[in-house]
Amino acid sequence: MNHNIRLYNRATGSFESEVVFEQRFMDVVYGTRFGRFLERHVISKPLFSMIYGVIQSLPSSKKKIREFVDSHDVDDSEFEKSITEFSSFNDFFTRKLVPEARPINQNPKNLISPCDGRLLKYSIRKSSIIPVKGIPFTVEELLGNSTLAEQYHDGQCLVFRLAPADYHRFCFIDNGTKSAVQRTSGLLHSVSPLSLTQMVPALTENVREMTVLNTQNFGDVIHIDVGALVVGKIVQHERDSVAVTRGQEKGYFKFGGSTIIILLKAGCVELDADIVENSEKGIESIVKMGEVIGSSSG
Repeated sequence: MNHNIRLYNRATGSFESEVVFEQRFMDVVYGTRFGRFLERHVISKPLFSMIYGVIQSLPSSKKKIREFVDSHDVDDSEFEKSITEFSSFNDFFTRKLVPEARPINQNPKNLISPCDGRLLKYSIRKSSIIPVKGIPFTVEELLGNSTLAEQYHDGQCLVFRLAPADYHRFCFIDNGTKSAVQRTSGLLHSVSPLSLTQMVPALTENVREMTVLNTQNFGDVIHIDVGALVVGKIVQHERDSVAVTRGQEKGYFKFGGSTIIILLKAGCVELDADIVENSEKGIESIVKMGEVIGSSSG
């Protein structure tokens, strides 16, 4: 399989390749007919992810942390506690960082990233979201709500793919209020770059938790947290309707890769040019939680 996944690093202004987590396993699952059968009928089931998650929470899993940090070039100087203090690999995976590691841009007109990840911007043409490489899908398929979907026709869909090496805590993008979390049960497909041909099933079939953010600067924004392969749980700090602030931690994903989707209404945000340009080429841009990715059009 082709492992040369091209990414744009905004911090350095250069292109780079992604180190794929559990590459041999992904080769089998997405590179063979038998592997794809297992993915659909066994691996994507929540029970598999639950068992795998339990294993990563055992004290014996601690031995994997140092190798993972070194092979994925994770900056351990940002950690709130040292590597030796983590009780398991999952404890490391859901790690907190020191506050200065992810400064939150406080200009109210600036749109910030809700998480660390690899960002692709899709245009919503009427009701369809059209990936550069992939199968079109509709906002209604994503939301399961045709009335709500209509409000985002001709808007923008931002897909943040979190690799296992990324910081897996995420925040609110603006001051405002949030609706209660609505959960859609489903499967758990991988969002590894080796399975990007499966991105549509991953976004429309996986476990999803959605909330509508009534923001001060960007109108009504839909925030969707998508579970992925071996993510046993999406942890939300607040599931009811409450007031929220820009940069406030919304929740975190337990072990595995994950995705966050932001839906913006037409004409409310102008995304940064580099993100738009690379998205049109199907190239993901590396972003960090709290950094500017666009600005209000108002």
